[in-house]
Amino acid sequence: MDNKHITTSIFLATLMLVSLFAVVSSAASVSGTTMAGTGPAVTSTQAGNLNIFAVDANGVLWNTSVMPSGNGLWKSLGGVWTSSPAATSQNNGGMTVFVRGNDSAVWYRDYVQGSWGKWTWGKWTSIGGQIAAGTGPAACSWGAGRLDVFVQGTDGAIWHKSYNGTSWSGWESLGGKLASSPAATSNTTNNIQVFARGTDGAVWQKSYNNGWSSWNSLGGQVAAGTGPAVSQDLWVIVQGTDHQLWQKVAGDYGAAWRTPGSPPEALTTASPAATLNVEDHTVVVVTTTSGNVWSSTHDVSGNFTNWSSAGSPR
Repeated sequence: MDNKHITTSIFLATLMLVSLFAVVSSAASVSGTTMAGTGPAVTSTQAGNLNIFAVDANGVLWNTSVMPSGNGLWKSLGGVWTSSPAATSQNNGGMTVFVRGNDSAVWYRDYVQGSWGKWTWGKWTSIGGQIAAGTGPAACSWGAGRLDVFVQGTDGAIWHKSYNGTSWSGWESLGGKLASSPAATSNTTNNIQVFARGTDGAVWQKSYNNGWSSWNSLGGQVAAGTGPAVSQDLWVIVQGTDHQLWQKVAGDYGAAWRTPGSPPEALTTASPAATLNVEDHTVVVVTTTSGNVWSSTHDVSGNFTNWSSAGSPR
């Protein structure tokens, strides 16, 4: 065989190998999926972007920003975590995300503006605590510098820890006998609403208004292994035992739960997440059995009819 044929053969073989490698690499790059049993977190910033967080099958936390100026790409925030995340934004434009670590403690990471005006993620920091296995934290903020974190402890009670802009408080028990990750929101200063699934399967609520109320039942039947979500306008959203979404306004104890619509793919056994967007409409975010993250915004009738997939963390 002459040198020309040898050179041509080597080139063709190399081209085939490169093409095969590209196919394999492409398949691997789209194989991301959410960790089984974990749901997403969502928060809305002043700029109007929805920031969605999800933990992948390897325990790594990812973030994507969508609508109106986010690019929809997933970015790794690192770590190896064991729960659904929780996220909250503050009126200074910052965000904080929380998650359960391998040590069962609460870990958080801040998105803050540096001295040169550039927004960056800080380092992971532990605030201790012992979160029940299979559950994750909840978080809310009523103003710049204020953070409130809630977990289900290993005793089944809800525990609370707060940050006042300078230092963290100790952990305090809010009592109760709960059976899920909590959800929390605040829509005004010195006001907090906390929700969780009770051992009876119903949604239970506890309020703070310069002092904590007792626990009150909102009824409903929440799927085992999941907990409620709540937006700042107090729409409580759960996955029912029929594995469809159900919703109710907190405080309207006599109102019936109703189905607002579910995504085109089957829900995973995981808690939904909710927030208000810049137009003051409730947005719900869920994970599905395909490993994808889906979101929808209340229409004028308070239903979730138009669903959008953010793909999966990768």
